[in-house]
Amino acid sequence: MKIGFVGLGKMGLNLSLSMMDKGHKLIAYDITPPSYKELKKLKLTCTSSLSKLIELLPSPKIVWLMLPSGIATSSTLKELLNTLEKGSIVIDAGNSHFKDSIKRFEEFKTKQIYFLDCGTSGGIAGAKKGACMMFGGDKIAYDIVEPIIKDICVPNGFGYIGKSGSGHFTKMIHNGIEYGMMGAIAEGMEALKTSDFKISLSEVSRIYSNGSIIESKLMSLVNKSFQKENYLDQISGVVPKGETEDKMRYLVKNTNMVLLKKSILMRVQTRKKESFAGKIISAMRNQFGGHSTNKKK
Repeated sequence: MKIGFVGLGKMGLNLSLSMMDKGHKLIAYDITPPSYKELKKLKLTCTSSLSKLIELLPSPKIVWLMLPSGIATSSTLKELLNTLEKGSIVIDAGNSHFKDSIKRFEEFKTKQIYFLDCGTSGGIAGAKKGACMMFGGDKIAYDIVEPIIKDICVPNGFGYIGKSGSGHFTKMIHNGIEYGMMGAIAEGMEALKTSDFKISLSEVSRIYSNGSIIESKLMSLVNKSFQKENYLDQISGVVPKGETEDKMRYLVKNTNMVLLKKSILMRVQTRKKESFAGKIISAMRNQFGGHSTNKKK
């Protein structure tokens, strides 16, 4: 299958290469693409404009977006709305707010263009080796692109959720759960560190990561943090504000996710007074998503 891929950042580049590895043909575009030398090495065809990308795609045209939420996504979708032909399929796999996705679905529907909102999880490693994806929008469009989805996701780690907005809403809830889990792990590590037992956090996190009830990808990342020489020493105990934090505040106001409210507050407090728990959260975020960390002063 041949598709257009827009957005070659940390997630987008790895996801596009995963598609190519599975035999799919890509025409890619990014405002600031990787260097020509790197593109040639990766055998990734990149166009100089979004209009050129659309021109090179066969019908029905399929365009996959992996862009930051906000202006980058909205401006790209506006151009696609004005240039794509009837029957085309647009997939927004970034972190858009689900309410925006519902509005965009209706806008594209007026042009008889299919629109799918896709919640994407798994981080950079998932983009390389198998992501987790949840889709909302046109079921007809989902069925058409499912072969691609199946190729780039882990087994049983993808599916059609329901009507427009449900993919991004499901991912928003996922992020809320993630915040709570990260907060619990981080405060637990801090409690171990400040106890009178002089416990090896490296050893405990290794044990927690193998066979325990709290075994998880996040716990494994904590263990890796202790294994990397001087890694944690270079990270401050401040958790920088991320792209999803405002969406989490929306959930706090509109759902009964009490633990999410506390986990957001926990992050905010590190910006006033850094903590070891903040250091652990920053380390996890950095490893699964490539998020920036504040360097220890």
